[in-house]
Parts: sequence; structure tokens; C-alpha cells
Amino acid sequence: MSYESETVLSELLKQEQINVFEAHEVRTFRAYRNSKNGGVQDVTIEILDAGPTKPANRYRCIARAGNKSASGNSADSISTVLALVHWWDLD
Repeated sequence: MSYESETVLSELLKQEQINVFEAHEVRTFRAYRNSKNGGVQDVTIEILDAGPTKPANRYRCIARAGNKSASGNSADSISTVLALVHWWDLD
């Protein structure tokens, strides 16, 4: 996360008049996945980054394929958060 993004997140959380209690920078990726039935899925993967002020729960992931979605618990690293996604929910 860039210094600018950290600054924006910090400001969003400070501004009482807009009542924000949680904010994330979102990065989006497109991937192709082999589904359980042998087909190929076009998957949109969003990595949410809450910034360094929440190190234990910094990252979250949401994956979408068609009308299905999958997510998992938050974690302190991108590799862990990807491992925690319930990918089978996309099948």
C-alpha cells in the first residue's frame, strides 16, 4: 500500500461527519480457474487491504465467478488470505 493510500484510509477514518468505521484499498485481478466439473471459470478476485494499522486482519479476499462468490477469514498476509478463501463455493 502506498503512503498516499495509507493517508486516505487514515483521513476517512478520522472524519466524524461521514461516519466511516472501516475502510480498505481494493485491488482487482482477473484469473481463470479449473472448476470441479472440469470447466474453466473466469474469476474476479478482489484483495482488500485495511492498511498497517490492523496488521493481524490487514487483508481480505472476495472471489466472484458468474453469480457465485467465495471469501474466507481475514489475515496478515496475502498468501494466507488466498489460502483461506472457500474456493469450492465457486463450483
